[in-house]
Amino acid sequence: MNFMERHLFVALQLQAGVKSTLDQMCQEIKKENSFKTWVHPDDYHITLAFLGKASRDQLKHLTPLLEESVQGFEAFALNINHLGFFGNKENPRIFWAGVEEQVKLYSLQKQVAYACKRADFILEKRSYSPHITLARKLLDSSALPVDSENWWDIYGKEVQFQAENVVLYETHFEKQPKYQIVQSFSLIR
Repeated sequence: MNFMERHLFVALQLQAGVKSTLDQMCQEIKKENSFKTWVHPDDYHITLAFLGKASRDQLKHLTPLLEESVQGFEAFALNINHLGFFGNKENPRIFWAGVEEQVKLYSLQKQVAYACKRADFILEKRSYSPHITLARKLLDSSALPVDSENWWDIYGKEVQFQAENVVLYETHFEKQPKYQIVQSFSLIR
């Protein structure tokens, strides 16, 4: 793979225990619901900025800017407390776990996005919606339970964790897990 084909994004890394809890929940959901792709538990994360293809120059400029953007930023608590879907209700394309609104998360995301723009990345214009993707593309919408809006009540287990590391990831589409750490930036603990 040549360098121009590298696909990158910046995310909050989740601890192993959080990934394990989410995976256990997904194993229960899998028994009754069929999605085309379930995300590998090692790939669970909360995206801060999707970058797409990156040039060598962009990456060279980005890493010090990311380090600067998280410098002095303290680790903070996040709470996973709901499930949801993106896409139309009859045929959702993304199934996700959501985090409780947290001012520090939005502040961190803005700082990271600003660093990415300074490194000449063009970011999505959609408003930021923090989530952890669990599965993609529902295979049989007729199998979607009537109470899918209440999945959290059925399957959910509230998880609180510390957001401690901002990570620059590279995507390897042909591998499982898909995401490889390029560089990690620690928040103050």
